Amino acid sequence: MPGNDRWSRRTWLAAGGGAAGLTMLPACTAGKRERITITSIELYPVVVPMKPDITADPELAESSRFDLVPKIILKIGTDSGITGIGETGRGENLEGVRKNAEFLQGKGVFDLNLTRLELPAGAGYAAFEMALYDIVGKAVGWPVCKLLGGMLQPKVLVGYWCGRKTPEGMKRVAERAVAGGFTSIKMKAKQGDPVVEAVEIVARTAPGVKVILDPNTRYESLKAFLEVALKLEKIGNMMVYEDPFDKSDYEGYRQLRKQVKTDVALHLGNPKQMIRGICEGACSVFNTGGNPGMASFVANCYLAASHDMPYAERTIMPSFRTGG
Repeated sequence: MPGNDRWSRRTWLAAGGGAAGLTMLPACTAGKRERITITSIELYPVVVPMKPDITADPELAESSRFDLVPKIILKIGTDSGITGIGETGRGENLEGVRKNAEFLQGKGVFDLNLTRLELPAGAGYAAFEMALYDIVGKAVGWPVCKLLGGMLQPKVLVGYWCGRKTPEGMKRVAERAVAGGFTSIKMKAKQGDPVVEAVEIVARTAPGVKVILDPNTRYESLKAFLEVALKLEKIGNMMVYEDPFDKSDYEGYRQLRKQVKTDVALHLGNPKQMIRGICEGACSVFNTGGNPGMASFVANCYLAASHDMPYAERTIMPSFRTGG
């Protein structure tokens, strides 16, 4: 944008598609003239264990066991000997992933548009994107961050995470967070949970550690959540309220922002929804998870940055005000 020195030429090129230039790289980039053809895709369903006492406490546990839901590790082999590794989220449809794997067999990696993979199924999109970027990065000798437009910062802070917790359970979480050097804790919640008591425990057990509260829209209304939020404001260790109630209630989010000092976040991966959230003044922070993948996440970050809004992927980190 003319007159805005925050936007370099590289930024604008990347904003147009993250790795838009990637599809223009010559086929000889790997060091010899070859297309780098996909010859095999191996799928490994795995259940990644979680540390004890991280998921919801038994008194608050849902019927499903998130920690037992499998994910899929995939390995893409090529005729050049270069391999790429990707990882799906938990609960991806295995048949859909297999369909995509069959579709990619025999394709030339440099013939694919990595900013928008045209796959027959949505399942495992991010994992295939991850593995293909891994292959291209190895082929051209670049880290993936450079393929996506460049490194923004060399380090990011990572927050601790836990499920729905009782005050007793939160005390154990806070102690581990301090021992691990974390400066924030992201906790899940549901209307009726002892959230205020749990956050008070964090304030006493881990002074200086901030709390990110993410109810996943499980409060029935602004009124129901505001009663809790005003009590949390008095404790003084809140960092972000993320998706406390229905994300389409823009008026409710505007009112929440007026009545609390803590940042209010919406978890949105769709750019049209993000623009609506900006226009409605519904949030001060975005959690723009990489849906469906890394390239779209980068594009979403440029969108947020163009409105001077912090952003983060998956969790909102203490460093979010420095650019995410």
